[in-house]
Formats: sequence, structure tokens, C-alpha cells
Amino acid sequence: MSILRHWLRDAWWIVLGYIVILEAAMVAAILYWPKFRDNMPAIAKLVPFESLQRLMDSVEIAGYWPYFAVQQWFKGCSLFGLAAAAFLTSGIVARDVDQKTVEFLLSRPVSRSRILLTRWCAAVGVVIIPVYLTSITAIWISPAVDETLGWGDVLVSSTFMSLFLIMLVTFTAMVSAMSSHQMRAGIILIGVMLLNFAFYLIQEIDEISLFKTVDVFVFMKIQAGQFPWITTGSFIGATIIMLAIALRIYARRDF
Repeated sequence: MSILRHWLRDAWWIVLGYIVILEAAMVAAILYWPKFRDNMPAIAKLVPFESLQRLMDSVEIAGYWPYFAVQQWFKGCSLFGLAAAAFLTSGIVARDVDQKTVEFLLSRPVSRSRILLTRWCAAVGVVIIPVYLTSITAIWISPAVDETLGWGDVLVSSTFMSLFLIMLVTFTAMVSAMSSHQMRAGIILIGVMLLNFAFYLIQEIDEISLFKTVDVFVFMKIQAGQFPWITTGSFIGATIIMLAIALRIYARRDF
């Protein structure tokens, strides 16, 4: 428990900022919906990329649900969740090496696997819990703009998005286990995801982008009862493999 308390104490302000920003962005997006809906044709003409134009088309056809999915999960959770995963998980191993405290940590009667798994679980929790909290509050706020969201659709979509973020957290933890500089893993994660977003904006290669797995059309299928089991299995499989690699590397490092 002392390992967990120490990690959470250092991460407290990042976690608080993540929750506040994600909630504020979600509330602002919901309250902007009536104006967006009324000016949709004019706004659509200003969208530069074909992939983003397809997002606009989905909103024009299906209304509030795809708009909310874009604002909350595709944009909000992908952007702020990515930042949280990068900053909170980047130093999960590398920080101790960078600050020359790793020998003291490993001298305690706690196994390396327990240290890594404890911190990984904490990082996963603080990254995905705000996803559920903000999505649930959206159910209560949406009637303010004469719209409704179903509990089932929101919870299932939040779970799917959370699995995506857990995969990013695990990737960062794996890179951190290989690193000696605490911010390197986060920088690598952000670089990889920016490259993926660039791919997403190019029609010919957008299919290889990770953002394709969490775009609006996926959430529209979820609402229609077509859960993406194959994609979900890929998220879980990649997470298990990367976590196993991180544990193996950490167990064998001599620092």
C-alpha cells in the first residue's frame, strides 16, 4: 500500500487536471450541440479532410449520438486519455532509475512484479475511471439540450474506449520498463499516436491508423447492437502481451 500511496501522491495533480478538463470539455460540447445542429451545413463546408467530413455526415444523418461519441470518446478520451496515459505511466519504472532511487525501492521486501503490477493497476484506474464518470454525467446533462443517452449504450461504449486506453497505458509501461529517463516512454507514446492520427486523416492509409478502431462509426455500431468483438479482443491481447513483456524486462534489469 505504501508503494501505491507514494505513486498516487506524486500523480495527484495530473489526475485532478485530467478529470476536470475531460468533464469541462464534455459539458461544453453538450451545451454547444443546439448551435452545432442548427449550423451543421455551414460547419460541414469548413471541414478540410475527407475522414472528418465523413464524421460530419454521420452526425447529420444520425444526430446526437455520433456527435456525442466524437466529442466524448473519439476526441475527449483519445486526446486527454492519451495525455494522462503518457504522463502517469511514463515514469512507472524509469522514474526510479532517473532519480537514482531504484536500488532503495528494490531493497524493500516486495517483488518486482508486485511493484510494477501495483503501479500499472493504479495507472489504469486513474485513466479509465474518469471515462466512466464523465460519460455517466453526460446522461444527466443531455436532457438540458433536449437529448437523451441510454445507460447501456454509454456504459458499453465507455468500456470499449477504456480497453483502448488500457492498451496505451500498457504500451507506455512496457517502454518505461526499458528506459532510464522518466519522460521517454510518454514522448514515444505521444509521437506514435500523433503519427496514427496523421494516418487517419489520409484516406488511402486511414485503415492502418489506431484511431480507426475508435472512430464514430464504431460507436454507431455499438449503439446498433453490433459490438466490435474482434477489435476488443485485439486490444486485450495486445495489452496482455505488452504487460508480460514489461514484467519480463523489469524482472531481468540489473539497473
